[in-house]
Amino acid sequence: MFRLKTLCRALCLATGLIVSAGAATAATPLSAIGGTATQLLGSAVAFNPDWFDDASSFARRSASSFDLSSMLMGASLLLTQPANVTYTLVGFEAGFNNAFVSGGEQLNNRGGSTSRLGTSMSFSHVTASPLDFGFLSNGSGALFGNGNSRTGLVMSNDGQSALILFNDLYSGDRDFDDMVIRVSISAVPEPEMLGMLLAGLCLVAAGARRRVKRMDLLAV
Repeated sequence: MFRLKTLCRALCLATGLIVSAGAATAATPLSAIGGTATQLLGSAVAFNPDWFDDASSFARRSASSFDLSSMLMGASLLLTQPANVTYTLVGFEAGFNNAFVSGGEQLNNRGGSTSRLGTSMSFSHVTASPLDFGFLSNGSGALFGNGNSRTGLVMSNDGQSALILFNDLYSGDRDFDDMVIRVSISAVPEPEMLGMLLAGLCLVAAGARRRVKRMDLLAV
């Protein structure tokens, strides 16, 4: 019984430490820097990618997370704290062969190595920094990286994910639906949090030893 109570106290303390440490981290781990607010829907722009699942389903499920009426053109996507990062191809409508690249891996919209809608690639323990990604297109040999004017961002309401949009300028078009990549993150324990957890467990163990000694003295 005594050991069970001690274990419960340790778990409660550990949970409290994790919660408090988590609350101390950034509330919005994904952030957009700079960019120009630009309409996605209008007479001069046709933002109509073929979505993962189907257009109505994705739009309906995303309505509470993303405002698809506008974007930040040329904004840089910043990771404000260490996290696991996942990129998913969720849509495209393009005449060119385009690819999204990051960390030596890539997602393709068409061609011999076409990535199916919904295909993802993930990276663990990414450090806080501007995310390293870019787009390639057979319409141009250049790499259009994070923050390029040919890219746009739509941030989620909770700051946990974003849509990265790409415009390949096929036939002079001005829409940003030639590739749509969803980036989502999951938190990783920080060294400080693990240190606090270990310190808390040590305090619980020390307290338990003192109580055992007092009980032994009383029993004499």
